[in-house]
Amino acid sequence: MASNGERGTTRLPTYVDGLDNLLDGGLPDRRLTLLYGGTGVGKTVLALEVVVNNAMAGLPGVVVGFEESPEELIDNHASFNWELADKVGDTIHLLGARVEDEFRDVGRFEISGLLASIEAKIRQTGARWVVIDGLDALLGTLGDRVVAMRELFRLKRWLTGCGVAVVVTAKLDQPDNTGATHFRDMPYVADCVVTLRNTVHERTFRRTLRVVKIRGGQSSSAEVPFVITPEGVILARRENRRMDYQAITERITTGVGRLDTLLDGGYVRGSSILISGAPGTAKTTLAASFAEAMAKRGERALFISFDEAGPQIAANLRSVGIDLETQCAEGRLEIMGLMAGATSAEAHYIDIRRAIQRFDPQHIIIDPISALAKAGGNQLAADVTERLLDLSKSHGVTFVLTSLLMVKDRLSEATESHVSTIADVWLNLTFNINQGERNRALTVVKGRGIAHSNQVRELLLTRDGPDLADVYIASGTVLMGTARIQKEQEVEERRQQEVEAFEKRRGELEESIDQTAEQITTLSRKLEQQRTHLERLDRQEQNNAQRHGDYAERLLRSRGADANDRRFVGEEYDGWNGVD
Repeated sequence: MASNGERGTTRLPTYVDGLDNLLDGGLPDRRLTLLYGGTGVGKTVLALEVVVNNAMAGLPGVVVGFEESPEELIDNHASFNWELADKVGDTIHLLGARVEDEFRDVGRFEISGLLASIEAKIRQTGARWVVIDGLDALLGTLGDRVVAMRELFRLKRWLTGCGVAVVVTAKLDQPDNTGATHFRDMPYVADCVVTLRNTVHERTFRRTLRVVKIRGGQSSSAEVPFVITPEGVILARRENRRMDYQAITERITTGVGRLDTLLDGGYVRGSSILISGAPGTAKTTLAASFAEAMAKRGERALFISFDEAGPQIAANLRSVGIDLETQCAEGRLEIMGLMAGATSAEAHYIDIRRAIQRFDPQHIIIDPISALAKAGGNQLAADVTERLLDLSKSHGVTFVLTSLLMVKDRLSEATESHVSTIADVWLNLTFNINQGERNRALTVVKGRGIAHSNQVRELLLTRDGPDLADVYIASGTVLMGTARIQKEQEVEERRQQEVEAFEKRRGELEESIDQTAEQITTLSRKLEQQRTHLERLDRQEQNNAQRHGDYAERLLRSRGADANDRRFVGEEYDGWNGVD
């Protein structure tokens, strides 16, 4: 039980998926809530589900039907997983109060006896909820508007005085209450008013719910789509109205190494990635490559495929080296095939959200998100796409979307659902048609928080998976396909010529070096000989000088000459022929 402020209205939770969020806690306790709308919008289903959910939570309830008998209520709702028949008589009590034809338009029908019966049942069972289904059937017996107002106020005072929360359903086909006059005052009397509508938009049936007012508290005023499932009503609510997402900087691979380089390290975990392009540009292949890479890392990935079965996708991708079957068998990847036009976009959103809750993936791939346009048009597709982005952001899940582009203007890249404006990373795939060839090209249009490349790269589909070709530019144009191959061959030929010229010059230089080395060896040998001859001459001169000194000394001693007077020695020596 929740309370809105110190003096606010106490709320009782409905436990309906998404409704308590919208009501800021639940429906007001001891107050009257009106659920109104046209035929087939789900008023009775919603009211009964509130009672069933609270009965399972320990709060019994009483249901009064003005249009259906208790037996009919049980039979008509047997398809729901509520086990209503087992709860009737225990925690849920049904009262039949159908107004017979003879009482219609008499203007004197009073509800005192009915109120007394309801009050007795409340006291007997300890009920905390009372549902009055089809109150308009009762008010229709009161032709006078004043009488209808009087009975309506008495009903409200009586039941709220019993200490119960009252839910009333009524058929009001016009949202502005321009129907029968005795119905027009019902929304003014009620404390909480919830309107339900059904519309057909582009051949798709759609149900919506909006809280018109709630006295003593706050609620969301948004008109929220909902679907009716075997579990009951599920609202396609937004997960995070305040957008207080956690910022994540971790990088993860795209599944293509060269694309990681273009994105300065890959995708950011928890970001949203749009892969757009015309049919056949390999959008599914890029998305599947990412799914396989994440599954191989041991992370769970959910692959939602519109209009193509999972086994067929896996079989098609084997031709480009992507093995999804192994990852599915090991439980890290789940492929969920949906028929886009089989139901509304909101129903698809609910199915996807429940699959996310069941599988708890770390990465989600939807291929293609543009198929949702077949389930209600571009506006509904854009709304559901935003809800899915909000869902993934609030859980930190990486969200990869593919979108089909079919535009006449080749320069236009925007998607019709405008998802390109809210995606964090946008990869656009195109065809480059030149010289009789059609080649795929990839461009990073934007990457929030990523220093991404602005190059246009050729996307190749090989047996080992998708890859990006080297960039070849001629006259300002990026070459692809055969033109690129020819350019590669030209470059290779020029390279080969350069290698041959290098080898030739190298050989010439090596030969010249050998010749120079040989000359150096010869000159070194000659130099050595010359040095040897010079040394011999030096030794001979030293020997001659030594013999001259010895002779002079002997001559001086023999003549008794002064040792310092060497004139005669020199003269006689000049005539010496080496014989003493």
